[in-house]
Amino acid sequence: MQNIVVLITDNEKVALKVNKKVLLLRNTDILQTIHHADCFDKVRKLKPVLIFYHLKLNREDDFLNFLQKVRQNENLKTCSIILIYDNLDENLLCTAFEKGITDFIRTTASDTEYTIRTLWCLQKRDNVQDNKNQKDLLSQLKILDKKNKVFTENYTYTVLKEESKKDWGCFAVVAPDVNSRNKMSPDTLMSIIKENVRACDILGYASDFKIYLWFRNTTNEDTRKVLRKIKTALTNNYTISAGYTETKDIPFDEAEILANKALSKALLKGNTFICVQEKPKQEKPKKTKIDIQNFKQHKANSMKKLETILSPLFFQMQKTNEDKLFETKITQNVNQQKSCFNLKNPECESSFIVTYPGFTTINIEIIQKTQDKEKRKKFYIDTNELSEEKIEEMLEDFIQDFQTLTAIT
Repeated sequence: MQNIVVLITDNEKVALKVNKKVLLLRNTDILQTIHHADCFDKVRKLKPVLIFYHLKLNREDDFLNFLQKVRQNENLKTCSIILIYDNLDENLLCTAFEKGITDFIRTTASDTEYTIRTLWCLQKRDNVQDNKNQKDLLSQLKILDKKNKVFTENYTYTVLKEESKKDWGCFAVVAPDVNSRNKMSPDTLMSIIKENVRACDILGYASDFKIYLWFRNTTNEDTRKVLRKIKTALTNNYTISAGYTETKDIPFDEAEILANKALSKALLKGNTFICVQEKPKQEKPKKTKIDIQNFKQHKANSMKKLETILSPLFFQMQKTNEDKLFETKITQNVNQQKSCFNLKNPECESSFIVTYPGFTTINIEIIQKTQDKEKRKKFYIDTNELSEEKIEEMLEDFIQDFQTLTAIT
């Protein structure tokens, strides 16, 4: 079968260099050069397996538009794309990677590098095509669904159970909240989830609007980060809940029961993720006389741990919610005396205040002031149980309460 490789450039010197450098090992492979003008229409007709795109100065948008068109074309989805550049902007490279670039290479690279990268991309394309063919076959057998190529309800449980025997990981059950189920189809939700997980993660449909996910070699903490990433990708008026647990020390059947029970509790609250993590019971330490020096050291360590948790978390929550909370000013400050995360708009002013008086607990006070009333809540967290996950969950609830008070949707 004849493989067509296309070089897109307006520079004759570059075309001559690349033609000499790209050493194709099969006689059936053809390298064809075309100009940038109407390059997509020409590529669509040629249906190449590999494209070299020479980046023109100040024409980055043209390349990104071309890349997007190629990835949206059904006949070109598996085509490899190598960007050839003279001087490359790293921001452009990151954007190109997100849109589906395969590789990149400098114009002045050696003959060997061009050859190896060309052959590597051809091999990768063959692997992608083989994978696509296998998924198409599994779809015909109704093992995978046709749209998202994830496991159908009849096979999800069996596949996850077998995969969990091979390695440890984390099992999660995700479902839309009751008031969100008519706002988005299960296929659309699955598509969004699939875009925000790894290729090695296993996804499948289950009954009652549920989606099963199994994250290989992933802790509860990292699973929560993935769930938050999925949550951020959804629209503001569509919410999900989840229950999840590690499968390291328990069989899959038990993990499924635990995660589904956690999901049921999460759905009652709405827009919530609940982790099931059974901890062995520990005997209470015997009371001893307080050593002043050890106490000071313990306080210093706890304050440092608290600051390490709050600084990046407050910053991340501010950046995540600035575009979602309209006409709301978000400020945050972290220091050893008192750390604050504040939300303020004309209707409400809310403060999330964290202090550590130097004993065995961290104090959290939430103050919500509206035009006609003021509410205060206090929480206490044992320093031994202090974690980023716990603070993050409380902060998410705080923001959600603020949205409710100000009728932000």
